[in-house]
Amino acid sequence: MTKVNVMNFPFNIEANTDKVLLIGVTGGTGANAVKGFLEQGVINLRAITRKIDLNRPSLSKLSDAGVELFEANLDSQDSLVAAFAGISAVYCHATAGDSAKADPLEVERAKRVAQAAKKADIKHFVYNSAGGADRNSGIPHIEQKYQVEQILKATGLPTTMLRACLFMEEFWKKYTRPSILKGVFPFSIQPDRPLHLITTKDMGRVAAYVMRNPDSYIGREIELAGDVLTPLQLAEAFSQAQEIGVIHKQTPAWIFLLLMQRELFALIQWYRTKGYQADVKHLREEFPGLLTTFSEFLEETNWTNPELTYESLS
Repeated sequence: MTKVNVMNFPFNIEANTDKVLLIGVTGGTGANAVKGFLEQGVINLRAITRKIDLNRPSLSKLSDAGVELFEANLDSQDSLVAAFAGISAVYCHATAGDSAKADPLEVERAKRVAQAAKKADIKHFVYNSAGGADRNSGIPHIEQKYQVEQILKATGLPTTMLRACLFMEEFWKKYTRPSILKGVFPFSIQPDRPLHLITTKDMGRVAAYVMRNPDSYIGREIELAGDVLTPLQLAEAFSQAQEIGVIHKQTPAWIFLLLMQRELFALIQWYRTKGYQADVKHLREEFPGLLTTFSEFLEETNWTNPELTYESLS
């Protein structure tokens, strides 16, 4: 399904001195968010990277898509100031790598980004935060996202917080997908427990939309999901996509403790008892055509092709 909803930006997006700066998009999930911007017709983009190396596939793909690559380091205030020159809006996907364990550098980098954005008089700063960030989750990496939110707000930046629920792309990872393709969906969540899901590409689509409608979205925090399904319903979606029966196997959460993965154990327990609270029905009405259902995601990513991997998605 093609999702198109192109409107005019409140600033001159085509001018050479008016760009959207993308932070943290040179990895897998961030690169997919960039696709969302491009699908919405936002092409005047600048992405920062520590080093411009076109032999690196993710950077080569961004460059081929017309994204300006700019060398900057989140650990260097001076390089960030240069990266913000001529920027009107920012989408920050991350200031640290994708991990279940919180990275203390994430907060310090956010402080530098906020200072550079304030100095550049940014008109709109959209941040990819985490669902549950405002509800005392007790999960370190979620709590740290909330810290970043507070840093951005304290600087006085005009912000929109897009609090992402579980990325659908997680099911593509090597510890999950091979088993599902064989007919077993191992997941440590109760069979009837709703799980809120969003694609990384939709993060870019929605970010572009809220930038085009700043009066409606500056100052808002939105927990974002495109679908909500129980593990049993997810297994049924896999079954329909694969045309073979897939069963949900509720693996014990304590296995993660045996594997010394305490952060993942804590996250699973949070899913089991609290979890996300996105209002998917309302969100699909507010962002028509921009949110992907799980079945659409499986079709769009060619889920059943055994030659594809998680890295293929970006």
